[in-house]
Amino acid sequence: MKVLVVDDDVIAREALCSELEQGGCEVLSLPSPIGATRVIHDEKVDVIVLDVVMPRMRGDRLAKLLRGNPRFAKLTVVLVSGETGVALEELASAVGADAVVSKGHIRTTLLPTVKAAARARVESSTPSGSGAKPRAR
Repeated sequence: MKVLVVDDDVIAREALCSELEQGGCEVLSLPSPIGATRVIHDEKVDVIVLDVVMPRMRGDRLAKLLRGNPRFAKLTVVLVSGETGVALEELASAVGADAVVSKGHIRTTLLPTVKAAARARVESSTPSGSGAKPRAR
C-alpha cells in the first residue's frame, strides 16, 4: 500500500511515516498540501494521511477537494489531528474522509485504522461492498 503523509510539523510527519513504514507501507511525505494532487496522481497513491491544521490550506479542505474530484474516488482519506471526539468525527464526515486518528494515539491506532479504511474503501467500490467507515480516536 502506498501512503502519502501530509503534515507541516516535521516531528509529527516523521512519526506518522515511521509508524506506517514499520507496518510495511510504502510512504511518501509532504510538508504542505500544495502539490499533493500531483503526487497522488503521479505516484498512484492509495491512501492520504492528512493533518487537519496546517497553514495555507487545512487538511480537511484538501480532503473535501479530493472527494469532489472523480479522479481520486478510490483514494482513501484519513484525517489526523491533535483534537479528539465528536467534533473531529463530524468534520471527517462533512468532508468525506474515511477515518480519523488522534495524534495522541498514532502508535496504537494509525496503522490498523489506515489498513481498515483502505480495505473498506476497496470493498465499497465493489458491487457487494458494505461501505463501512472505520473511525479511531
